[in-house]
Formats: sequence, structure tokens, C-alpha cells
Amino acid sequence: MGPILKRCKTEKKRKHPEPNLPDGFGLGDHIQLLQIFECWDQTDYDIGWCKDNGLQVRGMLFVRDVRKQLSQIMQKIAKGPLDRRRGESRQDYRNLRKALCVGYANQLAERKMHHNGYRTLGFQGQVVQVHPSSVLKADDLGKFPDYVVYHELIATPRPYMRNVCSVEMRWVVPVINKLKTLDVYKLSGGTGPVEEENERNIPDLPKKNVEVTAGVDDSESRIQAARERFLARKGKK
Repeated sequence: MGPILKRCKTEKKRKHPEPNLPDGFGLGDHIQLLQIFECWDQTDYDIGWCKDNGLQVRGMLFVRDVRKQLSQIMQKIAKGPLDRRRGESRQDYRNLRKALCVGYANQLAERKMHHNGYRTLGFQGQVVQVHPSSVLKADDLGKFPDYVVYHELIATPRPYMRNVCSVEMRWVVPVINKLKTLDVYKLSGGTGPVEEENERNIPDLPKKNVEVTAGVDDSESRIQAARERFLARKGKK
């Protein structure tokens, strides 16, 4: 998901007023991005509208092409035209958030109890913060939603989540329970703890073989010595 919002310098901000873009109802950046595209769709994809609102034209055109490709794929699956309507409802946004929760199950984060820091869920979690540019809205107590899905992590002195969207706990719990049963090593194609332990034991195998071989040689020597003593006693008789 490439950036479509331009980051203007301070002088340019003074010359141009702030763009009047939707805020995603405070639900997150994914909802805002969808609302921005809906507004652009209502202008019949006017390039001037993108420039007036500080949007990257190239990024918006790319989004339009991707949406067109997805629509064509859905038409093939449905074997007919799609019932496309302008403007999305709150229920549509809720369905989108739920789809993001399931589709990005490995990119969920849970808010810490006493502050707005988050801890990523799943394998090797880490403490992260919501990026300051996010439109995610806090509640009356100043706290962010308990769970969010993020699109990417930014490696800075303080790790941030960029492009985040709030999700509900009842969507997260089944996903987390399923993740707990997955074999991370198997999915990644790496070696698991059992295989690594076996690999550590491999150097000991030649030693064991040497010891077994030495034991066999000693047994044969004792048998040969016993046979010679028997023949010697028999010869004396």
C-alpha cells in the first residue's frame, strides 16, 4: 500500500490550506483511504481534485487500476455484472475491518493496559506505537481501541505501526486461537527445535560408530585368543 497523501513542507502548508479530506470516522487509515477513493470516484476521477487535496496522482491512478482489476476478477467469479453502488455504509466499513482482521491475522496488535502502546500478537511480539499521521481516534479517556490491524512497521528509534485500523475483540480471539495451533517452523520452511536438536547430535554419531567397531574388534580378539588356548591344551594331551 503505497502512500497517496503528500507530506508537504512547512512553507507550502502556509501557502495552501489544509485539504478537506474524510477522517475515516476515526476507525483507522484503511477506512479513510477508502473514503478518499470514493470522493475521487464522485468527481469522475478528476486529476485536478487530487492536486487540490494534496494527493499523489500516480498513486491514485494505481489504486484505480487495481480496483478495476479486482472488479473484473469478481465479475468472472459472479459470472455477471456486479451491483456497484456509490458510497459505502457503516456496515460496509465494518465488513472491511473484519476482512482486514482475518486477512492480516499475522499483523494484529493489542493495546497495553495503562497506555496507548501496543504489543504485536503472534510470533515474537514487540512493543510498538501508532504513527502520529494516523487518523485512528481515541475515546473520551484518551485511549486507542484495544485491538488494531496494521499494514507495516516502521524501523525508527521508536517502532511505529503505519496504516492501522481498529478491529473488534470477538474477531481477534478466533484468529489468535488458530494461530496458536500453527507450526511456525513448518510454514516458514525452516528447521524446528526437534530437527535442530537432531542436527546437534549428528557429530556424535561417528564416535558411536567408532566405539561399536572397537567393541566388535575386541570381541573377535578374545574369541581368537580363546581358540588358540583351546588348541594349545588339546595339543598337549
